[in-house]
Amino acid sequence: LMAETKYDRAEPIHLLILQSIYSRLMGGPLSCPALGAHWMDVGFNHPDPAIDLTSAKMLGAVSLLFFITQYPTLAEDVFQLSTSSYQKFPFALVGLNFTRSIARLVRKEILNRHFIRQKQLIYIVMDLYCAVWYKFHVIWKMNDPNVRDLNSVTTAMEHDIIVKPLSILAQFQKGIKRSYSN
Repeated sequence: LMAETKYDRAEPIHLLILQSIYSRLMGGPLSCPALGAHWMDVGFNHPDPAIDLTSAKMLGAVSLLFFITQYPTLAEDVFQLSTSSYQKFPFALVGLNFTRSIARLVRKEILNRHFIRQKQLIYIVMDLYCAVWYKFHVIWKMNDPNVRDLNSVTTAMEHDIIVKPLSILAQFQKGIKRSYSN
């Protein structure tokens, strides 16, 4: 359902989700305007985040917020890399692309057996989303790439999401306990 829900400016909760993302990444109150260049500070490509959300819909925004709230230290580390002068990349846009790839995986029903054995679909989707960010962070930090390398890194990540999602989840569970346990 969320994967098909379009961002709607008339829905107060939609703006609140975006404002929460902005506030948690940039600090400050939840009162930033719906439109403006400030959205580009957190990695949207346009002053109107609705344009970037067309591909990942509200699932993209909710996934970003989930990652930022559930793994704040990891999210902060990734966000800091995204704003560095050398390794800069569009944080929100990368996250929306990950969401789109995971939604494609769900539509292909590749993880259905795992969903049935484990927990509800949304929990697996959110766990996988955070796991993908963890893997991206490891790759981005260890290989010291920059924005010119972004396409090749994200293409490889999107391939791994489809081909070996359970491996990504397993690596995350191992790595997150070592590096980012609360």
